[in-house]
Amino acid sequence: MGTLWVNGKIYTMNKEHEQARAMYVEHGRILKMGEEGHLRRTYAGRIKQIVNLEGKSVYPAFTDSHIHLIGYGEALDRIDATETTDLQALLESMKQKGGNDDWIVAEGFNDRLLGEMPTREMIDAVIPDRPVVLKRVCRHVAVVNSKGLERLGLIHHTVIEGGKLGRDADGKLNGVLYDAALDLLHKELGGNREKNVASLHRAIDSLFAHGIVNAHTEDLFYHGDPLETIQAYEDVLADLPFHAHLLVHEQVVDTLIRHDALAKRPRFDFGAMKLFVDGSFGGRTALLSEPYTDDPAQRGIEVHRPDHLEALVKKARSYGMNVAAHVIGDAAAEQFITLLEKYPAKRGTRDRIIHASLLNDALLKRIQALPVLIDAQPIFLSDDMNLLFDRLGNDRVDDAYRFKSMLDTGALVLGGSDAPISTVDVRKGLYAAVTRQSFEESGALNPPERLSMYEALRSFTYAPRVATGTHGRDGLLIQSYNATFTVWEEDFFDLRGRDILDNRLVMTVVDGAPVYEADVVNT
Repeated sequence: MGTLWVNGKIYTMNKEHEQARAMYVEHGRILKMGEEGHLRRTYAGRIKQIVNLEGKSVYPAFTDSHIHLIGYGEALDRIDATETTDLQALLESMKQKGGNDDWIVAEGFNDRLLGEMPTREMIDAVIPDRPVVLKRVCRHVAVVNSKGLERLGLIHHTVIEGGKLGRDADGKLNGVLYDAALDLLHKELGGNREKNVASLHRAIDSLFAHGIVNAHTEDLFYHGDPLETIQAYEDVLADLPFHAHLLVHEQVVDTLIRHDALAKRPRFDFGAMKLFVDGSFGGRTALLSEPYTDDPAQRGIEVHRPDHLEALVKKARSYGMNVAAHVIGDAAAEQFITLLEKYPAKRGTRDRIIHASLLNDALLKRIQALPVLIDAQPIFLSDDMNLLFDRLGNDRVDDAYRFKSMLDTGALVLGGSDAPISTVDVRKGLYAAVTRQSFEESGALNPPERLSMYEALRSFTYAPRVATGTHGRDGLLIQSYNATFTVWEEDFFDLRGRDILDNRLVMTVVDGAPVYEADVVNT
């Protein structure tokens, strides 16, 4: 017995514009698509339920191809500083909230909104007695108070390879931590199995409510013992119909290999070894070939010395693993591409270039010759439009977020959010990819790099499934595939500009069963 879904615009995403008006689902699989009358006759004795979609639009359910799933769940339970314009008010709210955790944490502040970068002295003036951390929106920069510096064991003479400690005019530590300096913070704030289970539940509930049923995530270094983190995934995904693909941070890969912990589970598996080459545009730590326009003394940070970076790539190859590297700046991209050329991926596999935020024509041409996927975040373009012009200037900014050129290289281009750095709202990723405008509808940045709506939707549906080898049953809505889809009030293909952001999710369905419903659907 099954369900007949009728009166919809059901996009297969197998070919552009290909759609059906009805589909019959049994045991979680699509048995047939076509016209309602034909399906009624074909399955007359087996139809248990008929769902009237009332003209709504249906797409394969989404994958967020770059998220920190546990970190996102943690952020949902912490003070949200993303829209904060008043540092004093933020600190007072943190002081009032307190909480049971040792540290008081606020997520996602933006110094551009605050008008200045916070310092330890500013935090000390309000909260002097407990360790406090403010995480910048990029999560490559954080600010701690004096208690926090003390807890982390940071003193005047501390030097951190691949990171930086901010200093005031007198050379004293001002509490600002950059890139690898945050590793100390991750260890201090690391969770445990119980906390990680709670965070995963919060995150997945939120993702279902955004039409997301699958995630490529990187959590195994930041939240305590990586073996316990895996146990948390086992606990949660034993009961929830959600799938995860976990990248393996280079600092825990030896431990997990030694414990033979990377075997595939029913609802999650493990992917490439993850490493960082540079930082972020926001913190001016993305590695550029030329200095920052708004700070000519800075070119960014190398998280690893070139010889160490090369050793990490060789380590991944020795384990038979692909490599996934965070690269924002063009100099970082050049370093990583050079290593992929020197140490090629195993035949039939793909390495992962994460972000690839600044690519000139020469770099794109070299990517064309490599078996790679590009893990892109279209939402960053709309979030950071004004910042991009400040950091890169008019001469370089057109090389930022070249989504169409990425596709033209033949690379598999995936869409993601990097939550909690940005919102998991896929509508915003689609808007950014097809308009290349800020959310205030500024002029479009390099319009020829726009994606079509079909290309943008594929980057959140089918392409991520190809990346993990699950495209034989998910990512499309065609006969014999899993009935895993989303129902939307309006048709994304008919929407333009900010109307994309106003489309409303009605339902998320996994294997034929709803996991999120905004409305009661007529049956």
